[in-house]
Amino acid sequence: MIADRLLAHMQDRLGFVVTRWSVVRIAVFAVAGLVVASLVVPPRPGDISASPYKDLAKRNTRNVSLPFGDTRGYKPTSRPDTFHVAWIGGSETMAVGRETRAFIPRLVSDRIRSVDGRRVSTDIYYQNAARLVDELAGLSAALAKKPDLVVVSLNPVWVMNDVAVQQWGYLDGILARHSAWPPSRWPVAVSLVSPGDVGWKLLSRLSPSAVGDRYEWGVRLADRTEALTLLDAVAAPAAPPKPLQKLAATRPVDFWFSRYDPAPAGAPVTVQQLRIFQRELESRSSFNRAVLQEMLEMVERAGVDAYFYMPAIAPQVYAEPRGREYVAEVRRMLATASRGRTSDRVLLDPQGLQDRMPPTRFRDLVHKLDGTREAEVLSEDLCSLLVRRGKDPACQRP
Repeated sequence: MIADRLLAHMQDRLGFVVTRWSVVRIAVFAVAGLVVASLVVPPRPGDISASPYKDLAKRNTRNVSLPFGDTRGYKPTSRPDTFHVAWIGGSETMAVGRETRAFIPRLVSDRIRSVDGRRVSTDIYYQNAARLVDELAGLSAALAKKPDLVVVSLNPVWVMNDVAVQQWGYLDGILARHSAWPPSRWPVAVSLVSPGDVGWKLLSRLSPSAVGDRYEWGVRLADRTEALTLLDAVAAPAAPPKPLQKLAATRPVDFWFSRYDPAPAGAPVTVQQLRIFQRELESRSSFNRAVLQEMLEMVERAGVDAYFYMPAIAPQVYAEPRGREYVAEVRRMLATASRGRTSDRVLLDPQGLQDRMPPTRFRDLVHKLDGTREAEVLSEDLCSLLVRRGKDPACQRP
């Protein structure tokens, strides 16, 4: 009713008439407004100094993930005259010991000081609890910066697990931007990307500072205005949650696991992770396989040397028949998914590092206390790949 009166007033006073071209007119004014805003509003680029584990950054290695919730996702560094490595992975890429805490990619970079005379510089596209689709987003962002080498960690607990294909949906805008072509990328994109993700990404291209940097502007304005209110704060007694509210408060994956062969109360983290592992092996979905194949296709099409690896699980768990059976099945799944999609340039060994890495202590199923031994194996593999590709790495032998 109010809209009708407003339109009648505008027609009477301004000669405004609604026509089929009204939508076009609105779009033109909107685009013009965004362009003007991009010229007036100063840019606020992301700040990786607020990234997780920034204290682990070194001169040759840094975590380029932006704060949680920032839809830009990452802020890769630009260091001319270096050999640029993009390393994608989750918490399994960290050593978590009190005295040995470090990014394993940094330990590898320390062993490969230079390639073809250029100092190695590693950007880590890190996300806590990263699932395969999250790594796809990181890989998409990394390839846009044209690195010299890509390394992707495939967490054995999540790599083929169809119950948890994605953890951080706010990165879907990255998928929207990098999935337009070729058409082989559309099935994964349409399964996850919403119209809003596409719309925000398009608007961000039109007005990078006003729309693209909206996270930084939102945080800044929230800090200044959070105390402004015309209402008095009244503490109301909390109503007991309804059954659906209880369900909503439970993370969907955790809710499913609690009803799918649940672990006993108080079970160690390793036992809980083995139950997740079990669910992965019983997966009948082809989605994760399609995501992994898309990642292999992306690096091949980009013409970038790439190394995909599956880290080891705790040796005491692998020594058990069930643990060994699980690893063997994931290897089979990886071999099937990658068959015919690797090359001299793109390497994925389905066997992973399990039987090649000397025993070391783990905190749980996948998190190592000391990453030195894994870094030794990884650096040997990467040096071999670089040599086969005609490059000259300065590798430190263990």
